[in-house]
Amino acid sequence: MKKSFTKKRSFLIGISLILVAALAGGYYWYQTTTQATAATEPALQTSKVRTGDLLVSASGAGNVVPQKQVELGFRSSGILRELNVSVGESVTTGQVLAVLDDNLQQAQLAQAEADFQALFSEASLAKAKITVANAEIAEAKAVEDLQYLVSPEVYYWETELEQADLALKALTNDPNATEEQKIVAQKALDRAQTNLSLSQQRYRAEYVPATFTYTYTDLETSEELTTIIAPTESELALARAALEAARFATIDARSYLEILQNGAQAIDQPLAAVQGTETAKIEQARLALENARLAVENTRLVAPFDGVIINLEALAGQTINTAPFLTLATTQELQVRFYLDETDLDMAQVGNKIIVTFDAFPEISLDGQILTIEQALQIVDGTPVIVSWGSFENPSALPVLSGMSADVEVVGGEAQDALLVPVQALREIAPGSYAVFLVAADGSLKLTPVKVGLRDFANAQILSGLQAGDIVSTGTVETK
Repeated sequence: MKKSFTKKRSFLIGISLILVAALAGGYYWYQTTTQATAATEPALQTSKVRTGDLLVSASGAGNVVPQKQVELGFRSSGILRELNVSVGESVTTGQVLAVLDDNLQQAQLAQAEADFQALFSEASLAKAKITVANAEIAEAKAVEDLQYLVSPEVYYWETELEQADLALKALTNDPNATEEQKIVAQKALDRAQTNLSLSQQRYRAEYVPATFTYTYTDLETSEELTTIIAPTESELALARAALEAARFATIDARSYLEILQNGAQAIDQPLAAVQGTETAKIEQARLALENARLAVENTRLVAPFDGVIINLEALAGQTINTAPFLTLATTQELQVRFYLDETDLDMAQVGNKIIVTFDAFPEISLDGQILTIEQALQIVDGTPVIVSWGSFENPSALPVLSGMSADVEVVGGEAQDALLVPVQALREIAPGSYAVFLVAADGSLKLTPVKVGLRDFANAQILSGLQAGDIVSTGTVETK
């Protein structure tokens, strides 16, 4: 019995050792498998949604330039008689800066004024009145000649028809004319046309035989004969042309007389219709006077705007030509002309805020805005650039000088106390539409649509979809 008990206890001990070994092997396998799984799965990288300020900008460089700057010179050459300014002197609009010797121009102006005034003498006025009277007599004679050829009755209705036609055309072109007025005018035209046709019939049947019947004696038979010689189309055309010319001559004579009666002081612009010889003389004399005045004005150089003389290259008594010798610029209203890389075109918008820093005052920044963008790229140091012009405020009255170098930061967008996430957290789910993976408390991820505002290289502004303190995934971190 003792031997059997011993065998049984040995068997139980063996079984226990086997179980311990199995448990130890299982624990080792579990630890190894867990560590291997942890080693192959990447760790999740996250970021907390925070509030902060976001500034989207582009940097450029340029120089301070005057708002206005112009190089001035005379329009004609001559001797510089007066030089009334010096470099650094402030001038006002219209101030005479320099004067050429103008003795010749003044003499020509005096002669032109005398010639012009002579045309308005009493003798010229009397002669013009006679010209008007003669023109009116010639016009009346031309009317009489035409009436004789076509008959007074036909001439009368031709005139009535012409006036009625003009009256109807005027009403047709008048948007305020009523239909009743147009009907009355049409009836007047029809009446004149009917009466003209009747008068032309009587002209052929009665007027021509009575007026243009001629009696003559035949030289061979000595017989007295009669014949009708009606006016030809050529004779009628010549008579009508003569009347038209007489009417224009009367109009010209009356216009010339009216000009003389109004006096030389009434002519301050070109004459509207220069047809008559005498009227043309007045216009020629007026032009000569205007040119003489302009020649005198061209001997004076005046300031086109308020500013400061910044360059001067002439001396009094010197003979100069039409090349510029004086530079005028504004100093109170300075601007900055700067260059941006062409990739920053979206920032170059008129009205965008700019921050200007000068090399001379590196610790001070001045605010301003873009005023204009030049419409063509320029090449600077081999690189295409956008040329922009901007203003800047100078409340501290810094001694900013034209030509100073400046660094310019263009603000494309600015947000304060905005919700911000790293740009790595954004997932573009459609063109222009974004979402983020929101990390839940249990570590699970939820795809959440968001509305994105401003962005730079690091952060994005969230307009809706998240709250401050939310945790979002920015990707995973690979571990080895």
